[in-house]
Amino acid sequence: MNKILIFSIIFLSIIGLSSCNQEEIAIYKDTDNIYFSPAVFALVNNGPLIDSTGFSFGLDNPIIKERVYKLPIRVQGKISNVDRKIKVTVDPSGTAVAGTHFVLPENIVLHAGKEVDTIAIKVFRTADMKKSKFTIVLNLEENEFFSTKMQTRVTNVLTQKTISFIRFKLTFEDQITQPKGWVPGFFGAFSAKKFFLMCDLMHLDPVIFNQPPGALGLTVSDVQYYQNFMKRYLIDQKASGNIIYEEDGTEMFFP
Repeated sequence: MNKILIFSIIFLSIIGLSSCNQEEIAIYKDTDNIYFSPAVFALVNNGPLIDSTGFSFGLDNPIIKERVYKLPIRVQGKISNVDRKIKVTVDPSGTAVAGTHFVLPENIVLHAGKEVDTIAIKVFRTADMKKSKFTIVLNLEENEFFSTKMQTRVTNVLTQKTISFIRFKLTFEDQITQPKGWVPGFFGAFSAKKFFLMCDLMHLDPVIFNQPPGALGLTVSDVQYYQNFMKRYLIDQKASGNIIYEEDGTEMFFP
């Protein structure tokens, strides 16, 4: 009799525990977290984790008047079968003017079936970018679909430098400086006029000069060819009475 009683108690206890577990699972609810993906997942392989970045129109063809920067966002939680609206606000600490320097999408959503999506920030190439850099600072905020419990983490114990999951700064300008792939020994002193003239004459994409010469950038034979082409061009133009000058009035020169 005692054995039957003991087994009955054990059996009822197991049922009770099982019911509790099922009830907890059934009533557990939490809002999914939204965050800027580059703070957790690098944009490129072995790249840094960031909460800010930037770009320049400086090497772009003058006919390019705008760019779209796609800022990745990611959800920590479930994937939904419907679009979910994301609340994004523009922080007043930014210097870019909405409607003049940039526009955000009218509706920013994490699309159905996606864990990762992007915010398409359209940036306009304006004349004042020749002299100044501008910034957009975006903040993710809670709404009925998402929470922002992932906020910051310390990346350097000594300096206490932090990286933000819910705040991202984008900087942009249109100032041209000597690119990494410019070799003064072959091309001489850098100038924007010389650089774009060379690209136009040989139908080169200015972006190829973003990498330093070598494995990823221009080869030595490329550099030598460009140098010789431009030297011949300047000599021919001068012989025909059309001397090519720099913006400062000096004669354009290639070594």
